[in-house]
Amino acid sequence: GQPTNTAAPGETPKATEAPKEQPKIGGTIRYPMYGLSSGDPPTLFPYENLTYLAQNPASLVYSRLMRSKNGPDIDPNDFTALEGDLAQKLEQPDPLSYVFTLKPNSTFQQKAPMNGRKVTAQDIVLGYGAFNEKSQNASGWKAIVDKFEATDEKTIKITVKSPFAPFLTTHASSTEAFWYIPVESIDGGQAKTSPVGTGPYVFDSYETGVAMRYKRFAEYFDKDFAHYDAVELAMLKDPQRIVAALQSGDFDLSGLSGNFYVDAHGKLDPKGKEIFELPGAMGGFWFNFDNKPWQDIRVRQALSMAMDRPGMLKVLDQTGKGDAHSHFAASLAPYWMSPINGKEWGDGAKYWKNDPAEAKKLLQAATGSDTLKIKIIANIDRYGETMKQIAELTQSLIKKSGFEAELEYMEYGAYIQSIYLGKIPAGAVALGPLIGSPRDPDDQFMRNYHSKAARHNWGGTPIAEQAELDAMFDKQRTIMDLKERIAYIKDIQRRMAVVMNVVPYTATSGYSYVQPWVKGYYHKSGYAYHIEAVVRSWFTDDRIKKG
Repeated sequence: GQPTNTAAPGETPKATEAPKEQPKIGGTIRYPMYGLSSGDPPTLFPYENLTYLAQNPASLVYSRLMRSKNGPDIDPNDFTALEGDLAQKLEQPDPLSYVFTLKPNSTFQQKAPMNGRKVTAQDIVLGYGAFNEKSQNASGWKAIVDKFEATDEKTIKITVKSPFAPFLTTHASSTEAFWYIPVESIDGGQAKTSPVGTGPYVFDSYETGVAMRYKRFAEYFDKDFAHYDAVELAMLKDPQRIVAALQSGDFDLSGLSGNFYVDAHGKLDPKGKEIFELPGAMGGFWFNFDNKPWQDIRVRQALSMAMDRPGMLKVLDQTGKGDAHSHFAASLAPYWMSPINGKEWGDGAKYWKNDPAEAKKLLQAATGSDTLKIKIIANIDRYGETMKQIAELTQSLIKKSGFEAELEYMEYGAYIQSIYLGKIPAGAVALGPLIGSPRDPDDQFMRNYHSKAARHNWGGTPIAEQAELDAMFDKQRTIMDLKERIAYIKDIQRRMAVVMNVVPYTATSGYSYVQPWVKGYYHKSGYAYHIEAVVRSWFTDDRIKKG
C-alpha cells in the first residue's frame, strides 16, 4: 500500500513541522485539464494520438509499471525518484534485465469488457503488442527493448538490447508512451470513446468542449491513494474565465501562466498556494531541411541570434522566474544549462545572445542578402493565448536581424499531422512546442532529433552535423554513472548550441494556483500530474460537504 500522507515514503516529519494532517476522502475536484492549453483530443486513445490532449487524461484511467514519487521534499521535476505503479517489486539481475513483479491485488475497473477481473502479466504483454502496433511513440521502445515477456502470471521480464541508463525514467514510467491498455478495449474501438483500465479513476463521461468526468475506483490496488470521489477536467483554456472560476470557487486549482501572473495574483485568495516551475513544454523554431536555406548552419545561427530571449521574458513572464530552453526542456535539472544565465557554454555562448548585426552578417554570408522572408506557421486554437503572444513577439523581434516574417495560424488537427511532424512547406518554418512532458534528455534527443526518430522534424534531408549528433545521442544512453552522464549531456548541449538544428525559445515560468481548501498538494510536472499530484491531495471537511 501507499503511505497515508503525501510525504515521501519512509520520510519522518521534521521536528519543527506541525503533525501531518490525515487525508480525507470525498468531494469532486474541478479544474482545467491542462491549464491554458486545455482542449478536446481527437479521441481518448493515447496510442493513436500523440497529442498531449490524449496522453494527459490517460493517467487517471490507466497504469504504468512505475510512477514518480511525490512529496514535500521531492523536486517537482525530479523524475528519477520512482515507485511501483502496477509493479510491487523491481529486480535487476544483470545490466540488461528488468524483472517486475505485479501487485497481487491489481484488478481491472468494474466496467465492461474487463469487469473487475485480476490483471495478469500476459495481459500486459498483449497490451505491449498493441502499443507496438499502433503507437508512433513505440519506436522508442522498439529501439531499446529486445524482449517483453511474462515469465509467470504476475511477473514481467523486460530485456534491453544493450545497457540503457535512463530506462526506468524514460520507459517504465513514461507518461506519453506505454500506458497499459487492455486489448479487449482496443479491438472494438472502445478505448477511443469509453476507456477502461487499472487506474485510480473510472471514466464516466465526456462532454466535448465542456469536461471529462471520472469516478473513484474504490477497489484500486493502492488503497487510499486517491482522495476525491470524482474528478472533473474542464476543457476551458481562456485565462480570464479560468481566473474568474478560481475567484468564485468553481475551480479548485489551475495551471495559469507567468504572463498573467500580476492580474491573477491580485485577484486570487492570498491564502491559496502559488507554484512556480520551469516548464517541460520545450519549443522553438524547427525546420524542414529539404527546404533551402535551412541546411546552412549559418542561417540557423542567425535566427538564434535574432531571438532576444531576455527581452521576450520581460514581456511574457511577470513572475521574474523564467529562463530559456536549451535543446531540451528547462525543467530537466540537473542536466539543463541556462542559455541566459549559464556560464558553461564555451564557444556556443554567442549563439544564445541577441546580436542583430552579427545575425545579418551570417545571413549575408549564407544567402547573399542580409534579409530573409519567411512564413512562421504556429497553432493557437490549442496552444492558446500564450503561444499567440510568443509568435507575435518573435515576429517583431527578429525583424531587426533581417528576418521578415509573416504569421500563419493553422488549425490543430492539420498542424499536428503535418507541421508538427516536419512536413513544412517551402519558405516556411514552424514555431511551437516540440515536446510536452519529457522525463529525461533522452526523451527529446531520440524523439525530436535523432535520425531514427518517428517524428522527422527536419523533413527527409539530414543536415551535415546529423551523424555527429546521432553518435552523441547514442553514447549518452550507455553512461550508467549519473555524474558522468550529466557531464556528457552538457557537452551535447554545447555542441547543439552551435549546430542549432532547432532554435529554442524562452521558458516562461509555469505558474499554478491551488485553493486554500485543497490540502496536501505537492506539485509534480508532466502529463501524469493528475495522479502524481492532484488526486493525492484532499479537501477540507467544509469543501467535502459542498460536493
